[in-house]
Amino acid sequence: MVNAWIITLNIAVIGSGMAGLATARILKDAGHCITIFEALPGRGMDSHSLAFEGGLIDAPLRVMNPHLWKNTLSLATHLGIKTFPVRTFMACSWLFEDKTETWLTTTRSRIGNFPIINNRKGIKQYGWRLVKGMLQLKTAIHQFFKSKNQDITLAEFINHNDIEEVFWHGAVMPVLYTICTCDPKTIGEWPAKPLLVFLRQLTDGDALLRLHGGTPALVDKLVEGIDVHSGSAVSRVEQQGEQVLVENEQGEQLYFDRVIVATPTTKLESFLNAEQFAEDIALLKQFKFEQGELVMHTDATVMPPNRKDWCVLSYMMDRKFTQQQFTVWLNSVEPSLVGKSPVFQTWRPITAIDPKKVISSVTLTRAVVNSETVALNKELQQRHLQANRKVFYCGSWSCNGLPILESAVTSAMHIAEIFGAPLPFMGLKPKVEVAPQLGY
Repeated sequence: MVNAWIITLNIAVIGSGMAGLATARILKDAGHCITIFEALPGRGMDSHSLAFEGGLIDAPLRVMNPHLWKNTLSLATHLGIKTFPVRTFMACSWLFEDKTETWLTTTRSRIGNFPIINNRKGIKQYGWRLVKGMLQLKTAIHQFFKSKNQDITLAEFINHNDIEEVFWHGAVMPVLYTICTCDPKTIGEWPAKPLLVFLRQLTDGDALLRLHGGTPALVDKLVEGIDVHSGSAVSRVEQQGEQVLVENEQGEQLYFDRVIVATPTTKLESFLNAEQFAEDIALLKQFKFEQGELVMHTDATVMPPNRKDWCVLSYMMDRKFTQQQFTVWLNSVEPSLVGKSPVFQTWRPITAIDPKKVISSVTLTRAVVNSETVALNKELQQRHLQANRKVFYCGSWSCNGLPILESAVTSAMHIAEIFGAPLPFMGLKPKVEVAPQLGY
């Protein structure tokens, strides 16, 4: 292990997503010299954020549970970024019928901030089924964490437990779909434990948090004082003696003591020396990813027909739960958009969105987590400890939890441990300010 306080290393970080930026920040603060390489113009982490009517569209929007995003929020606090609470109510509507019917809306109780059903129709038609499902899920989760066999998939957990269908597929799976942003079948193949930890925390009364200034504010702090080479993809990484050559498509050639690759593993073969890194490539190409389209737009047809039913999260699905989409109403959680035209983010839309109302559309890549990736990660961490290793890998894909900011920050912390870099942000609590005016 390298003692960061004695040896100053010249380190390249390839990729400026959250994993790369967090790694760069931690190692920079430990005294190392850091250079970031990014293929996109600007910073990868906030490359999709854009201005709208003088406000900010943070794409994708990030809202964090203080229990589940501990490391991310602690890092933000350490960097001086404050947070504010948001209320993420949800509405569920049936699709592909003569008339779109909103069958459930939620709010939070004044005491305890617990989720409750808000609309009479939801209580009358589905109330008892939702309450029954909630009780069944609580019992099943309690039994799961008391059992010795916790190495099962989410699908196996469901098959072992009788949980009310409307509650599970109509209310729970949409929430997991929002967080995981991958195919429902893929979610079923995930290890059950991290997802059940997440679901257990949902009943906690703590409000979710957003960062003041959104993702761009966080990125500004993460790259402060760090040299960033953006707008040109890395084309070659090659070990030459005791150093590693990094070359990009602009023809820049720089030599480093260590290189940290923080990109999806699907891109590695395009720049890693095939002979030198053959074993790494063979391992890393086994990680799987899914892609999906995120559309920013002003088409209100993705929301409940009645304006009074609009919530932060709008889920739409068919009655057999074979097709679904979710939409975030940005004005309700982004202060800079209050008073602006209603603007939305829809993930993998299955209903037609008016092309004239599309602001932007981006393709996002998400890691798949399953029993295979758990084993792959164990092997990867062992390889990182090899003597004289000079190239390391990190990303949300290299953790077994949810593929979210937290996994990315956690992967950066794993790299920091290898380099002996201190983690001064550990355990810091978010600085929560009074919520600004929001468009609920």
